[in-house]
Amino acid sequence: MGEGEPAPATAPPTAIKIFISGNSGSKEISNGQNRIIMILKSLGIAMELVDISAPGMEEQRDIMRASAKKKEGQRFALPPQLFNGEKYCGDYDDFDVANEDDELEEFLAIPRKTPKFVPGQPEEETKPEVGDAEKVAVAEDTTAEPAPAEVAA
Repeated sequence: MGEGEPAPATAPPTAIKIFISGNSGSKEISNGQNRIIMILKSLGIAMELVDISAPGMEEQRDIMRASAKKKEGQRFALPPQLFNGEKYCGDYDDFDVANEDDELEEFLAIPRKTPKFVPGQPEEETKPEVGDAEKVAVAEDTTAEPAPAEVAA
């Protein structure tokens, strides 16, 4: 049991490092942090949370500030900021865009667990059978309907 305890305490080398603030007064920052954590957990992506507001985390805060981008009008880069190892990935806005565009794995520089969704392809493969049946039904209805219309005209 002593051997199993240290493994969970340290994050795997491929864990995404998320710099957060545990006592942020900003609802926007808190919501962004929570959303990132929720999405990564739901996808089973390993993560390491680094609370830069905790005592003794000044060095980590400085690392985040030195590597992360700050928004216009900000003095420093603010959490949440995402890193894969030492590689900077982006902030919440970048994460959100990548998630919505189904490019999260590329954004985080991790291997894809599922094939990328290409609009039209998966649906087209399953729909032609249903679509063909619908087209046949529509074609039958279409040929049946104009005949009475022609007779009426």
